[in-house]
Amino acid sequence: MPTQTIKELRRAFRFPVLGRLSKYIVAVTIYATLVVHFGRGLIWVESSPDRTGEAAIAGVLFGWLMGFRTTTAYTRWWDGRGLWGQLVNDSRNLILKASVYVKDPTERAKLGEVVARFAEALRDHLRLPPKSPGPHKPMLVADELFRLIRGWNESGQIDGFTFLAFDQHAQQLMNVCGACEKIRSTPLTASYRGLLRKGIAFYLLLLPWLMNDEHGWLTVPVTVLVAYAVVGMELIASNIEDPFGTDGDDLRIDAIVETIRRATTTV
Repeated sequence: MPTQTIKELRRAFRFPVLGRLSKYIVAVTIYATLVVHFGRGLIWVESSPDRTGEAAIAGVLFGWLMGFRTTTAYTRWWDGRGLWGQLVNDSRNLILKASVYVKDPTERAKLGEVVARFAEALRDHLRLPPKSPGPHKPMLVADELFRLIRGWNESGQIDGFTFLAFDQHAQQLMNVCGACEKIRSTPLTASYRGLLRKGIAFYLLLLPWLMNDEHGWLTVPVTVLVAYAVVGMELIASNIEDPFGTDGDDLRIDAIVETIRRATTTV
């Protein structure tokens, strides 16, 4: 099989949360097997009616809750991607305008370096705990950028209209920073997350008992498939609701930062 085909297959079936999910799947498999093996001997289970319908209704309810959870988490991931795309655009606009309006190559190189450092500082800042001590590094780098542009205006290298053209893109850098911080610092409410996770746990604990009397050993694969779906979706949602980290499902911020760094070579 060609190497490129293998790479495409790996990319298509890439599943970053599989390592964490497998632990839950193993536990559910063992639990369901024990229920099927020992549960049929219990009198109250043998005399109970088929509860598959109740299990299906509960599954529909969890499907609705998981749909809301996943949509909310993905919206945060997509908003983060849009913000970093905006950062790329504004960084390129700053660099392109400097290449046109600033004649001194040394000054243009300074702007390119500051713009690249802002992207790196923002990436590192978003990966720190929300209330980490120390200076706000993206703001310090943005201050350098504003001082550089103001210096060009005061020295006559650019006029007032050109200064405003630079200023609108420079402002957007901190706007992007603030919006990313908002995503990171406002996760899904703890009550909703706790309700959903406890509900998933109780549902998976009860499901084998509800199905065992009627379906026997078929209960095990069905319970495992349900656990694979609901637990997997919850793990994915918990990963992508904070999209600025280094997990497999997070944004490829390092690649975006490198894109901005490469753009500075045009200055």
